[in-house]
Amino acid sequence: MKRDKIACNCKNISYGMIEDAIRQGAESYEQVEAQLRFGTGCGQCREFIRFLVRDILEDMKHT
Repeated sequence: MKRDKIACNCKNISYGMIEDAIRQGAESYEQVEAQLRFGTGCGQCREFIRFLVRDILEDMKHT
């Protein structure tokens, strides 16, 4: 995963920022959203980030 790739253009939220939020204790999409406050602009990133969070959480279970 490219940590510097942008997942939310409106709030300039990168993949790495999402991964870091999860590594710091966020356990769900809602917790990551509350911490980073993405999806409050146009909202187009929400569905993608929901899948990204799911995938990161799943990967962390297997490592």
